[in-house]
Amino acid sequence: MNRFAIGAVATLLALATANAAPVPKDAGKPDPTPDIAAALDTAARAVKAGKWPSEIDEKGLKDTAQKVFERALKAADKKERPLPVDFAKLTKLDVTANYKATSLDSGFLVAGDVQVTGATNSVIFASGDVKITSATNCVIVARNVRCTGIDNCTVVAGDFIRLTSARPRNGGDESVLVAGSWIRTTGMEEVVCHVIRPTGQPAPDDGQRPGPHPAIRTTGGKNITFLNAKDETGATRVEDSVYLPPKNPIAK
Repeated sequence: MNRFAIGAVATLLALATANAAPVPKDAGKPDPTPDIAAALDTAARAVKAGKWPSEIDEKGLKDTAQKVFERALKAADKKERPLPVDFAKLTKLDVTANYKATSLDSGFLVAGDVQVTGATNSVIFASGDVKITSATNCVIVARNVRCTGIDNCTVVAGDFIRLTSARPRNGGDESVLVAGSWIRTTGMEEVVCHVIRPTGQPAPDDGQRPGPHPAIRTTGGKNITFLNAKDETGATRVEDSVYLPPKNPIAK
């Protein structure tokens, strides 16, 4: 190649580089945002295989719960604290498609659908629905969660959370609620709550109720930290509460 041809190629390369879109600073780096759908898929695979998740998958489940919890507290401007339950102190239960029990205490459960009367100091990852009468000091990650009352729990739902009451007892820590599309409660006090993707559509339990259909609705509440804009929430009576839409996504 003669000197003229080399110069022409160099010029074309320079022009191409100058006109190319800038490479994002974080290009090639993994997305650190906790992925709830991925955690539910991990639980579903374990249920299908009928065996406990691999060490890597188990770590992924734990990390999802931990990171969602940490990001919610940070967005709410709350002090750091550990999850309400210590994974190291739990007993791993057999993986099952349907788990029903009167009580669950200090258990680590991976299942499809779960129905429990009372859960204490336990962790549940369910690819489907969780129904619990009362939960204390628990971590629950599922597609949909329905519970009568919770105390010091972290609840993460891919779609929907429905609670009757969420209040700390005996000076305990506030609960953290994060859902993909909807949170519905009758009453909550000292709670951090967030809906990731408000839809404006009715929640599964809204029935024929006329709109609007806010992402978060509670009949009454006090000392609530809403990690959503005020117009994305609805309440009859709410006292001493704040609205802090997060600058960075808490989960996806």
